Amino acid sequence: YHGPPQSEQDDLIFQLCGITGISPAEAREYLATSNWDLQDALADFYPDQDDAMQDYSEPDDEPAQPSGGRTLGGAAPPPSSESSVREAPRKKFATLGDLSAGDAGAHDHSDHDTDEAQDMFAGGEKSGLAVQNPDDIRQKIIEKAKRYAGQFNGTKAADETKPRSSHFTGAARTLGGDDTPSQFIPDPSANRPKRAPRVSRTLHFWADGFSVDDGDLYRSDDPRNAEILNGIRQGRAPLSIMNVEAGQEVDVEIKQHDEKYVKPKPKYKPFFGSGQRLGSPTPGPGSNSPTTTPAVAPAAAAAAEEEEAPAGPEGPKIDESQPTVTFQVRLGDGTRLTTRFNTTNTIGDIYSFVAAASPASQQRPWVLMTTFPSTELTDKEAVIGDLKEYKRGGVVVQKWT
Repeated sequence: YHGPPQSEQDDLIFQLCGITGISPAEAREYLATSNWDLQDALADFYPDQDDAMQDYSEPDDEPAQPSGGRTLGGAAPPPSSESSVREAPRKKFATLGDLSAGDAGAHDHSDHDTDEAQDMFAGGEKSGLAVQNPDDIRQKIIEKAKRYAGQFNGTKAADETKPRSSHFTGAARTLGGDDTPSQFIPDPSANRPKRAPRVSRTLHFWADGFSVDDGDLYRSDDPRNAEILNGIRQGRAPLSIMNVEAGQEVDVEIKQHDEKYVKPKPKYKPFFGSGQRLGSPTPGPGSNSPTTTPAVAPAAAAAAEEEEAPAGPEGPKIDESQPTVTFQVRLGDGTRLTTRFNTTNTIGDIYSFVAAASPASQQRPWVLMTTFPSTELTDKEAVIGDLKEYKRGGVVVQKWT
C-alpha cells in the first residue's frame, strides 16, 4: 500500500500540522505508520506526548549524592556558585553594551585604579575643563576588547535566534453561522515596530587619532574627541559617529595601526552625483537640473512627442492649395515645437518662426542646424522645396553660439 495520491497526502499533512503544531516531516511519519488515517495518527501522537511529559516530570528515585567532601558536622557542603549558576550563552562580537558592563569588574582590580585618576585639564586661568588623556582611554578600550574577546566562543546569543515562524500570517475573517456573524481579525503584527538590524563597525586607532570604518580622522589632541572615546568605553557613542539609529545594536571591531592616518581612496560607485538630460545639443538656461525620464520604446516616444509637443506661436500663413511639409523645431532650452510650412517658404521663414517662439532667442545669438550630419543653415534665401534633406519636412535644431 503506497498511500493516497500526493494531493491527499499533502492535505492530511497540513491538517495534522495545524492540529498538533508538529513539523511536516513528523506529520508524514505519523500518517505513514497509520496507513494515512488522520484519526489513527492523532491517537498515536497524543500518547507519545503524554509519555514524554511523564518521563520529564518524574523525579529521580534516588537523591543525587554530593560529589564533594563533607563538613566537620557530617553535612554536605553548600553548592558553589559556579555549579548553581548556569553560564549564559556567549556572543561572537563584543558590543558597546558589553564594554560598558565590564567597567564595574574593572574597578575592583588595583591595577586599574591608578588609570582612573589620570585626567587632563584644558581652558583659561579662571575656567577649565577636565578631560581624560585620549591615549589612556584608547588603551582602556583595547584592553577591555581583548578581555572580552577571550570569552566569546563564536556561539550565537539567545536574542539572535530567529523565532519560529507561524504557518498562518496576516489578517483573517472567521466563518459565520446562523447565530454568529462573521468577524474580521486584524493582523497582530501589522503595527509592530520593526527592529533595526544589528550592524558592524570598525574602530581604527592611528598614531594621530582614530576613525570609524572609512570615515574622517578624529585627532587625539582634540578634547572633544576624548569625550567621544570615553563614551565608546562606557558603551555609548554619538549616532553620527557610528551612523546608526537610536537603540540599534552595533558590533565594534577594533584595529590598531602604527602609522598615521591616510584618507582611503573613495570606493567606485557606478551612478552618483548629478547628470544632464539628453535632448539639446548644448544646454540652455534652466536645463541644468537633473531630470528623470522613464525608458520608452522609440516608436512610442516619437508618438508621445508629437502628441505632447506644444503648438507654439502661429507660423507663417499656409497656402492649403500648395504642398506643405511638417517641421519639428528643437529650441535651445529643450522645448520642442511642431509647425507646417509650404515648400515655397524659405529658411529665413523658419528663422523668423524660431525668433518669435523663444524669448531667449532675442537675448543671445543662435543659429539653426540640421540633426545628422550637423550642418548650419546659413542661406536664409534657400527655398525649402529645393533642399534635399527637407523636401518632406524634418527636424531643425537651435544652437546657441
